[in-house]
Amino acid sequence: MISQRKAALGATLAGALAASMFTALPATAAQDDARETTTINGYRNVGYYGSWRPGSGATIKKVFVDSGAAQNLTHINYSFGNVAGDNDALDAARAAGVKGLDGVTEYSCFISDTPAPAQGETKTAGDAQNDFLNSVSAKDSVLGIADKADQKLAGNLNQLKQLKQLYPDLKINISLGGWTWSKSFSAAVATPERRANLVSSCIDLYIKGNLPEIDGRGGEGVAAGIFDGFDLDWEWPGAPDWAQEVGNLVDPENDKANFIAFTDELRAQLDALEVETHKEYEISAFIPASPGVITAGGWDTPELWKNLDFGNIQGYDLWGSWTNQTGHQGNVYGDPNHNWGLGLDTIVATYTRAGVDPAKLNLGLAAYAQSWLGAEEEPWTIAESGAPAQVIWDDLKKKDLNIHHEYTEDGKFNATWGYDPADNTFYSFDDEVAVAEKTKWAISLGLGGVDFWESGNDSDGDLSAASAKVLREAAPGPVAGSDATLCEATPSAAATPWNALKTYTSGDLVFLDGQVYKAQWYAKGDVPGTTTGPWSALTGCGVDPVELQAWNSSTVYTTGDQVIYGGETYTAAWWTRGQEPGASSVWKK
Repeated sequence: MISQRKAALGATLAGALAASMFTALPATAAQDDARETTTINGYRNVGYYGSWRPGSGATIKKVFVDSGAAQNLTHINYSFGNVAGDNDALDAARAAGVKGLDGVTEYSCFISDTPAPAQGETKTAGDAQNDFLNSVSAKDSVLGIADKADQKLAGNLNQLKQLKQLYPDLKINISLGGWTWSKSFSAAVATPERRANLVSSCIDLYIKGNLPEIDGRGGEGVAAGIFDGFDLDWEWPGAPDWAQEVGNLVDPENDKANFIAFTDELRAQLDALEVETHKEYEISAFIPASPGVITAGGWDTPELWKNLDFGNIQGYDLWGSWTNQTGHQGNVYGDPNHNWGLGLDTIVATYTRAGVDPAKLNLGLAAYAQSWLGAEEEPWTIAESGAPAQVIWDDLKKKDLNIHHEYTEDGKFNATWGYDPADNTFYSFDDEVAVAEKTKWAISLGLGGVDFWESGNDSDGDLSAASAKVLREAAPGPVAGSDATLCEATPSAAATPWNALKTYTSGDLVFLDGQVYKAQWYAKGDVPGTTTGPWSALTGCGVDPVELQAWNSSTVYTTGDQVIYGGETYTAAWWTRGQEPGASSVWKK
């Protein structure tokens, strides 16, 4: 299983925090110049989703459709994609029978079928099984359609493709790296030739969808149209050993410049592709909280931010179970008596005072808890030990906790923590109250939104719903773009996502591919959008059915119904479906 861990800050932070925080740099380009994206009222609501999550029952259907989270998120960052190591590592893996590496060149994007044999040995590691090999059952499928043995695209990528049939405005980006898979980034961006090859390979694999052929699946273009861009999750360029996973390759002198040059190359190649496809592609990044790590990687430089559409701040793991002192992993306000004064306020200030447009920043929120065993019911006290594993939100909310919402003396929200008296365990986490309060705080600073690690931990969508509610009720935000068209919100047409397993009767409304359909009679398993069968197209998503609309070949029309076709208005003389206006006597001008 791929590690969920993000790089800890904790006790290794230096006392130079304050001195490094207020260095002013030239301002970046205004957010007005940013490419448009999907928003909620001018804000982003981003959820990371780990490829391994179906194994724990947190399927894409459960996490995003059944929970309603797809209505509340603007972006999903699918995690993670890996960067290959050198040729020696690739040759050894091929000799050992690892699949997916045919034609893969060193330091390029790839997907293999074999996990890392040990910690830090990730040069050829992949998760092809979850990505596109595993057959998803009808019960777990977004559209209720089971994967077939001869299907070229299965697994998570096919589920994301189906998700876009229900929510076409939802942005889905591939997140590259992560704590576990950042080993080869430094070498992969070390020269202009390597940077160009890396970018080209990533675009080929994820945007053009040219997957490796493994066990009858994959092939040219089979995953095209799923991803809208890249989320760069290199943890961490140029940073010291304490901030790195075991075995990471790091070049402290050159990583910063090479990373920025890599984003230049990525932006240039994506811009060229936009001319061909007439689509826009985004670049975001998971960005660090430690001032030293920020400086080492150039995360606070205008040169980097001219290429990034937005960044997701690590707003958690500021303190954690690697120490036996309880505390807050995501406190809003830094306390000089604890953790060197580190708080979300100091982290955001590190970026904004360096000239980063706050509208390009999302505030990171945790869908899990740091915890301590044998603890007192009070933060910043000594416990017996830190817990060996994080507790996800789905499990945390089932516990009978004494939950505390901590506020400052002047009434400002600071942090949520909980205590389980049954086993004397202290938990630091974000609940719905924390999410709402932190989202309001982010809005007050002009930030562009929030993001969650990780949506699979919140399979009922509690946390993303809490942030979305605040975003919808706020004054319009600073992010360029429009709200997603939600079929559920179509006027006077309360439709539900179509699913092949469900039974529908006359009058039931469903949506698929941007269209609302009405059942004419009993239906089960019949795909909407054909000129035969039980489904009649009623209206486009978001369009009131009473409005005069364009002719649709799958709509049933009766005497007197009017449509627009070729700029002309036609009236049906009798019942019709599939007969084109102007080519049939049933339609009268």
